[in-house]
Amino acid sequence: MKRAAWTWSCGAALLLTACPGPNPNPNPNPDPGGDPAPSTITVTGKVLDQEGQPLENASILIPGDDRHAVDLDRAGAFSISGVTAPYDVIVVQRRFRTAAVYKGLSRQDLTLPFATREEEDDRSAGLEGTVTGGSTPYDTTRFTRVEFASASSSTATNPNPGGTYYASMSWRGPASITGTLYVLQTERSRFFSPPSRYLGFGRRDNVTLNDTATHSALDITMTSVTEARLAGTITVPDGYALTTIDASLVPEGSANTYLFSDTEPGRAFDYLVPQIPQSTFTMYVNALQEKPGEPLGTAYSMLYKKGLTAGTSNAALVLQEAPEQGQPANEATEVTRATEFSWTAFTGGIHMVQFREEDAAEGTFSYTVNIYTSGTRTTLPDLSAVDMSLPASTRFSWNVQGFAPVASMEALSIIAEQGNPFLGSTDYSLGISGSRSFTTAATP
Repeated sequence: MKRAAWTWSCGAALLLTACPGPNPNPNPNPDPGGDPAPSTITVTGKVLDQEGQPLENASILIPGDDRHAVDLDRAGAFSISGVTAPYDVIVVQRRFRTAAVYKGLSRQDLTLPFATREEEDDRSAGLEGTVTGGSTPYDTTRFTRVEFASASSSTATNPNPGGTYYASMSWRGPASITGTLYVLQTERSRFFSPPSRYLGFGRRDNVTLNDTATHSALDITMTSVTEARLAGTITVPDGYALTTIDASLVPEGSANTYLFSDTEPGRAFDYLVPQIPQSTFTMYVNALQEKPGEPLGTAYSMLYKKGLTAGTSNAALVLQEAPEQGQPANEATEVTRATEFSWTAFTGGIHMVQFREEDAAEGTFSYTVNIYTSGTRTTLPDLSAVDMSLPASTRFSWNVQGFAPVASMEALSIIAEQGNPFLGSTDYSLGISGSRSFTTAATP
């Protein structure tokens, strides 16, 4: 079972302020009561996990005015009054020792993504049926893949030589899940290589799976496929090496399905692809930058290029540099909440900075804090108000993820409302810095 989970990151925004000129009519008798109190707002919204499901067993706090954390309801929703913008938000799952801090928000309605710990799937169903069409028998020289794909999860299997198949699907959330059933048959020289021929394709839409049920007679027929080329170039930042390309087929009006992987890509590509009406292709490109002598210093740059069409000969795929850490230096000691952490901006995006305890006590989860910000500097937050005070004399690792295009922290909420961005129609870039370690002071 493959889950289409997604990760958030952050980039830099520029705030322009104007200096006030002299007051042309100064008041010689100012109001003895002073300036009026700033207006406040009521902030409402919801918090979703990486599968787009309401976050459970979590609390939320907007610091200030002696406010206390409140629990999210079963829909992951909250409402907090008396807030002055801009404000920060803290979301915490105490049982997992995990918190997220969202910096510099102004919206009155929020939808926030939360990278929670992986929880066990609580739903499951079986799928079985028969594949027909294409080229028989369905063996390893005629690679045939049956995949059920929904907006949040997918599973895949291979039919036996006679064409029958069985797959088990697991998911979290509602008692039923609806998606599309695909079958694609290809010829290829090895498993992780682009196909040399496409022998058949079929789909079955609006397949609904119910928890605990086994769904039979989900038969699907392949028809012949015409072929075309998809070619272009890939540009990676200086010092980065291109490592893999994964391609997905995206039929109109349905979830995308795996097409192929290329583990030996070049800067110029020319792939054979199926020419299926109203379909496009997504290419996920991954490059890395290794730093000699720093085994954990490898940085990654990724691009999700959407909307590519069969017959394209000049696709341009451009990856950007991942954020690079500045201060503190690796293996820093005596780190406190006053210690500044810095990094380079991820162009056109926002950042998620993750601090994670390296050696948690047996039977406990690693203390983990994710900070979402449009800036390039932060300090370790004070989470004592949500019962997650920073552990003393503890070794941590930290890295920075960048996610673009995201114009501001306000736009982060809009993207979260729309669901998993990697399954949408917009191109996205993701950069992950290397990892550094530090140790907190005895009194952090």
